[in-house]
Amino acid sequence: MIKRELYLNQIRRLIDKDPIKIITGVRRSGKTYLLKSIQEELEKRGISDENIFLISFESMKYNKIENFNQLDECIIDLTKNVKGKIYLLFDEIQNIKNWEKSINAYRVDLNCDIYITGSNSELLSGEMATLISGRYYQINIYPFSFVEFIQYKKEIEKTDVNNIEDLFIEYVEYGGMPPIQQVAAEDKLSYLGDIYNTILLKDIVTRHNIRNTDMLNRILNYVILNIGKNFSATNIAKYMKHERRKISKDTILDYLLYSKNACFIHQAPREDIKGKRVLQHNEKYFLVDHGFYQEKYGDIENMVSILENIVYIELLRRGYTVKIGIINEKEIDFVCTKDKEKLYIQVTYQLKNDETIEREFSGLAQINDNFDKYVLSMDKLDFSRNGLKHRNIIDFLTSDYI
Repeated sequence: MIKRELYLNQIRRLIDKDPIKIITGVRRSGKTYLLKSIQEELEKRGISDENIFLISFESMKYNKIENFNQLDECIIDLTKNVKGKIYLLFDEIQNIKNWEKSINAYRVDLNCDIYITGSNSELLSGEMATLISGRYYQINIYPFSFVEFIQYKKEIEKTDVNNIEDLFIEYVEYGGMPPIQQVAAEDKLSYLGDIYNTILLKDIVTRHNIRNTDMLNRILNYVILNIGKNFSATNIAKYMKHERRKISKDTILDYLLYSKNACFIHQAPREDIKGKRVLQHNEKYFLVDHGFYQEKYGDIENMVSILENIVYIELLRRGYTVKIGIINEKEIDFVCTKDKEKLYIQVTYQLKNDETIEREFSGLAQINDNFDKYVLSMDKLDFSRNGLKHRNIIDFLTSDYI
């Protein structure tokens, strides 16, 4: 597997620093391998492997640990004869009941450096947030970016990466989930389906004791089909009614929340750009990886939504907070903020005629501030105009800057 420098660079700055390092991301996005990379990084710094403990709660060796008391017994036994600072790396810690009590105790009582991964964004909610408030650093990990996909092709598969357009077609078709890169093309979508079912079962159904798994699956299918489109719980309820299935809006909202907490979908709120207020209806949802759309529907005609999904996740990967913008009844695909920086972005497949060009640029032209405004498309010609910038999507994905 490749070294994921985007995340390792953040980790390197934090080794032997006080904050607990918490790595969250959807199941099978590469968290376990990142922990192994951290272990290798520690060893490179001269730390003895006797002082490093990588504990995966999905491993046969540790899967009998169910609660924080059993975890404490394990850690005491493992470290009792170790001299010097210890490094505790816990993988998929959400499997341990009340694990936060142990982690806080280790931070207080042991000379240790702690790294945690979990497949649930709720890791930092409730008691955990209270116990370690101000003492943790969170890193969100995502499936392979297009740059990482190219890196994998070059380093692992020894593929010629000069034809970047062909590589992008493959990336669009199958997505960036790390495990599927290791299987043959004819097996990739089937493997994605297996990953989807595992996320559904382990991180949503089992975790929240959901009985009506068929309804949950239907709701997620609706979300997947409508990535990048405005809809609400009311829309889903009407769709289910049309399918002769009754479900309350509250239950739909619960299922969406559980899926967000499992890091499978991301919700982008809508913002009135002029009024600078968040609108409380018709948010958009995006998938953590567009490959799940292809596995379910494989509809290349929905290319604009797929490209939007790719750009949205890339913006999150780069540390932006992303909202959907509204100005004078025109929609701006992405309003992106990071520190004091702000960007406005429109995404389309091709600027194929004057009507499309007008549609994509006109909303941006109405925003009266000095922040950069971009239209991203697959076109190779530069359509920049009147201070509004145009960039090729592949160029955007492979650059270190917007």
